[in-house]
Amino acid sequence: MPSRGHDISKAIGKAIRAARKEQGYTQEAFALRADIDRSYMGAIERGEFNLTVDTLHKISTGLGISPSELLGRAGL
Repeated sequence: MPSRGHDISKAIGKAIRAARKEQGYTQEAFALRADIDRSYMGAIERGEFNLTVDTLHKISTGLGISPSELLGRAGL
């Protein structure tokens, strides 16, 4: 059974992917915009990592939304 933390990471990753796609970014283009390695970005979107606050901030800034909005989109 997946842990609660794993479920949260997956929900955040899904919200990030949806927001990125809504804005028309490829994963590679967005990773460049947010100054995040493309392969790390993919792992984030798959929910494979717990994000730090700094990384969440970089991603939300790149998307032009607040971290709280991004977490809200993840249902948190």
